[in-house]
Amino acid sequence: MDRLSELPERILVHILSFVNMRDLVRTAILSKHWRHLWSTVPNLDFSDDDFYPYQNYVDFVNRTLLSRGTSKIRRLKIGLFLNASYRKDYDGWILYAAKNNVEELFLEFNQDCCYWFPPQCVYRNSSLKILSLWSCKFISDVQISWNLLTKLTLRFSVLRNQDVHKIMVGAPKLEFLDLDSCWGYDDLNIDSPSLRTLIVCEWESVEFELGPIMTISAPNVQTLRLSGFLYRKCILMNVPSVVNATLNFRPHTGFSAEKKNLKGQQDNLMELIRSLKHVENLTLGAWCVEILALREKKRIPSQISTRKCVTLSIHMKEDDLLGTVNLLKGSPALQMLIIDMEYGPYEQPKGAELADSENFYTSIGANYLASQAKQVKCLLHHLKTVKITQFVAKTSVFPFLEFILKNGKVLENVVIIAKRVDANSPDYLLKVAQILLSLPRASSRAVVTLLN
Repeated sequence: MDRLSELPERILVHILSFVNMRDLVRTAILSKHWRHLWSTVPNLDFSDDDFYPYQNYVDFVNRTLLSRGTSKIRRLKIGLFLNASYRKDYDGWILYAAKNNVEELFLEFNQDCCYWFPPQCVYRNSSLKILSLWSCKFISDVQISWNLLTKLTLRFSVLRNQDVHKIMVGAPKLEFLDLDSCWGYDDLNIDSPSLRTLIVCEWESVEFELGPIMTISAPNVQTLRLSGFLYRKCILMNVPSVVNATLNFRPHTGFSAEKKNLKGQQDNLMELIRSLKHVENLTLGAWCVEILALREKKRIPSQISTRKCVTLSIHMKEDDLLGTVNLLKGSPALQMLIIDMEYGPYEQPKGAELADSENFYTSIGANYLASQAKQVKCLLHHLKTVKITQFVAKTSVFPFLEFILKNGKVLENVVIIAKRVDANSPDYLLKVAQILLSLPRASSRAVVTLLN
């Protein structure tokens, strides 16, 4: 302990900033030198996981903040289940942080059926740079002034169209806006010249749904991520500056009426892809690729785009191959293809498929891939890198890899990162490597790398 105490105080404070709050406060008993050192740590992270009953948590936060005095707070994070009985305590914590010029404020209040209104000191704050609010509802007649704010996250919150406008006016330096499972709005008019990243996760809500259409206009946004349930039509009105786009929607089938509208959701998704045909980097989720597969089966022509990099989160089923081919046909300038073979909690991969099979190309997709090679123009002039992560050997994967290697004229790198599962034994991976090395290659510069 003596050697540790000899360290410069700024280093000790930095070390203490990684200690949980309960242990941080306990360091005061170590020695006279340490008695007040904990109170100068600028990052405070409170969690109610270890507190029971709820009153103990509230009391601990109150005592800790009172003991700190007026030491500057750089970062304050409070995570708890919202309880209307303690509203005065919540407001006191937030007011304390505001008076001590907090720069990063995370108020992650989970809720079941109620919301909280942030106190006045949150709306007008000249020190905040990062703000995260959960389960909140903005006061109607309040003005927002966040002169230094660059990053804002709202989750499980009520957000009206006028609230969006107030944020855009009151936060002139805002660069990052994340709306996660919020409702109450249908018109995202993001005209801020500084905003570069917009993330919207749509979540169904009967109570706050305003209508069947949501419009997004964000002329200066460069990174756009849309995900969640496509329970209402989404229209991109003005997104000319987007370079990186992600579409990871799921079909909304929660009500009988919505089940009948599945075709409309599919059409909406294709409209979104069409609106983003100018982006350089496109990421698509599994359902998006399923829709592309349906189009491929119906021989619907691919939508042509100028995209240079595509990332797909798919399981590499045979239908996924059709969707991937459809996308490749519409991407003549594609230079990089990334496939993440992600699996859900109930879809754990089994390695027996490769080990028990003598013929790894038993796939109806193999012949179809070969028949489409001439229509995939990016293989001739542009596609240089293919990367597969979370790789698990499946009979549908090897025909695809053979298709890429056999037809990729300028291909340089094929990188495969195996998923860490029990089935991936050294013998198993060796067998995979042997198959990969045996596949014919159109490019003499193509290098195949297998990583575990």
